[in-house]
Amino acid sequence: MNYKCKKSLISVSTVVIIMIMVLVLFAGCKADPASKELTVFVWEGYLPEAVVDMFEEETGITLNVNLISDNAAVFTLLKGGGEADIIMPTQNQVNRFYAENLAQPLDLERLENYANINSAFKDQQWSMWDGSQMGAGQTYVIPYVFGTSGIIINTDKYDGPTEGIGWEILFDPQLQGRTSSRNSAESLMICLDLSGIPRENLLGDTQATLEKIRGKTSDLKENVLKFYSTGAELLDMLGNEEVWVSHIWDGGGRKLAAGDPKFVYVLPKTGGFGWTDTFMIPAASGNPEGAHLFIDFMLRPDIAAVVVTEGGYTTTVDGSLDLAEGIDKDLYVFEDDEIANLVWQISFPEEVIAIYNNFWEELSTIE
Repeated sequence: MNYKCKKSLISVSTVVIIMIMVLVLFAGCKADPASKELTVFVWEGYLPEAVVDMFEEETGITLNVNLISDNAAVFTLLKGGGEADIIMPTQNQVNRFYAENLAQPLDLERLENYANINSAFKDQQWSMWDGSQMGAGQTYVIPYVFGTSGIIINTDKYDGPTEGIGWEILFDPQLQGRTSSRNSAESLMICLDLSGIPRENLLGDTQATLEKIRGKTSDLKENVLKFYSTGAELLDMLGNEEVWVSHIWDGGGRKLAAGDPKFVYVLPKTGGFGWTDTFMIPAASGNPEGAHLFIDFMLRPDIAAVVVTEGGYTTTVDGSLDLAEGIDKDLYVFEDDEIANLVWQISFPEEVIAIYNNFWEELSTIE
């Protein structure tokens, strides 16, 4: 009798324990609303609607997509306490996020498709951070979109030769009011390069270096119709033939060239700009697990191929160009000497960026 009673008590206790464990388990696995959403900040053209749909269908996670026009806006957002789960800083800007503890290291073991990244882009000095300097420690960013900045020309309107053209075409008085350049410090870099001033000089006396190109920057301002802020804005101006020649990223250049052969994208003889935009998970991300899932999804060759096809940019994912459909793949290939002549954007400390951004804002406003 006592034995049976004891056995019964043990059984009841066991059941209770099991029920508690199950409740705890379910509580731990219960879908937090945040875990079913991701807030992402991406550049225009990097996240086609078709890719968004595929990700949401495969994972059940809703993507809140925000388009960005410059790195500074996202940096300011995070520094001010804004929320994001994925951002895409350009490689020359990642140091700013590291220094302010705004990024978290990536768990590469969660990123099975990291193996698809071309080896030339892995373990870059700027992709690693040890808490005090780049080049050591853990991986914080993965380069995703690689590209160049060059010149787009409407050959129906501009009848000069397109070979051997340099950035000086943006200053051609015969094209006054028919040119454009980006409303960012990238236009300052054009002025530095044309003046033969190394960008590294900005690391010394920043203001004095900028003063040397004040006249050049003013000349650019006088010659352009408008400094554009988004790719869509520039494509409209070129499509309406308000602008005939412009500084442009190669993705937009390819789109125009593919749609109308009168548009030709060229790298300037003085050297186009080389850049790569990266995936980074902010330190304050509310859903780092979902963010890793998103990055791994984007590193699949079939997904990267959609980005190439619809966005017009080259990704760092091996095999993506081979899988891309409906594009002229010759437009994505550069000669070895063109690549060797690229000028790569370098990392600047926060104080330098603040000075040249203020300088640019002062000079770039067109009334």
